[in-house]
Amino acid sequence: MTQLRLFTVLALIIAVCGFGQPMFAQATPHFTVKAVPNAQPGQSKVNPQAITPNLYPTWAAFAFTDYPTLNSDSTDIWPCFGDSSSPNPDCPTIGNPSITFPTGGVAVGSPSYTWSLSNCDATSTSTLPCGQTESWYEDDSNDSTDFLIYSITAQQGTSYIADSGTVVFGPNTFGGLSPAANVIIYGDQNFGTMGQTGKNNGNCTADINYPLASNSYPGVYVIAAGKTCVAPVAGVVNFTALTEVATPKYTKSTSPTVCGSVGPPCYTVKFTKKFSTTQKWSINLQ
Repeated sequence: MTQLRLFTVLALIIAVCGFGQPMFAQATPHFTVKAVPNAQPGQSKVNPQAITPNLYPTWAAFAFTDYPTLNSDSTDIWPCFGDSSSPNPDCPTIGNPSITFPTGGVAVGSPSYTWSLSNCDATSTSTLPCGQTESWYEDDSNDSTDFLIYSITAQQGTSYIADSGTVVFGPNTFGGLSPAANVIIYGDQNFGTMGQTGKNNGNCTADINYPLASNSYPGVYVIAAGKTCVAPVAGVVNFTALTEVATPKYTKSTSPTVCGSVGPPCYTVKFTKKFSTTQKWSINLQ
């Protein structure tokens, strides 16, 4: 399922949903990235070549999820995106009287500032995600060769209660589209240790499908940030989401310590930023 966008006549449906989703296993990256072309009915199409190449933020939020209700293909109910030419079977119509849910429209869980600490406090592996992070941006990078990478953190003061690590989505397929693509990166989230200790514990995600077995893109993987998560407390939570288009550089290693379960030889990756956008926002736990 997927992605983005408002059009000039704002087709954004705020849908109040329930909490929770079974805690994602750290064997699989729990973020989804989706995009649709920019749809602005009745207006001339914007020329992305006339805009300074970059990634431009549009919206970021912590919103409700609707688990255990899922689509028949086991994707999340929200977000759900309209399609004028081929109606999305998950949300084919909108309005009264109903019409085809148009391209550029999106239904999402409602964002909130105040959240339940008890619902969001992942003190054990059985704790359910209480919401969903959503980072929206427009891709005017004109770069479809370099890699799309993403990270999001949640902090209380200097303490981390969540850190995604660097999520590597591979070659940026959204760059260079005309008109420019609107993109959302979203994932279910709660906060805290999940009963684990040390670096990359709980909601501070450990390496997933990394290091690499070869110097090529194998599919989505996560490079751990080396943070140690603590339990959340009542008060403000500050989110920072960093989205980048960056050039990968692979380094071969024959060290069993570095390669771990992959076994030597393996490859680590460093990225050189080409374009980026940073989004910051806050919620309150009580």
